[in-house]
Amino acid sequence: LYSDVEGANWVTLGNKEAPYIYSFVDPQCPHCHSFISDLRKDYIDSGKLQVRLVPVGFRDDTRAQAAFMLAVPDPQKRWYAHLDGDQAALPVKADVNQQGMQRNLAVMQSWKIDVTPFTLYRAADGSVKIVQGRARDLAQMMKDLGK
Repeated sequence: LYSDVEGANWVTLGNKEAPYIYSFVDPQCPHCHSFISDLRKDYIDSGKLQVRLVPVGFRDDTRAQAAFMLAVPDPQKRWYAHLDGDQAALPVKADVNQQGMQRNLAVMQSWKIDVTPFTLYRAADGSVKIVQGRARDLAQMMKDLGK
């Protein structure tokens, strides 16, 4: 699973030198919004954590938004604007190639993952940790990462 996710199409939030997690997100998933908002100020924006967002969509409109996220030059800026309520930040564009997003969705389906957010990361001890849904203990996650 971890290898498949590493090979998925993702975009980076935060410090590219920081420890990282992968998180499958749907652009309209309220739990995904809450999870990233939980991480945003104290971990992502402070440079302590990198989030590798793996955008997917479960409906036509969210698939188009996820594909747009993979194609846009500054996905962090767009994602944050989307989280902050900007309806135009992730437009539904029919002319955006959805192949990258479809690959992400195929990874989810092949592993029978049916929830977003779905997060995984390699802990400092080498073990792979999985969080289904919104993470409840961010401090433990950071401790697992060695931070």
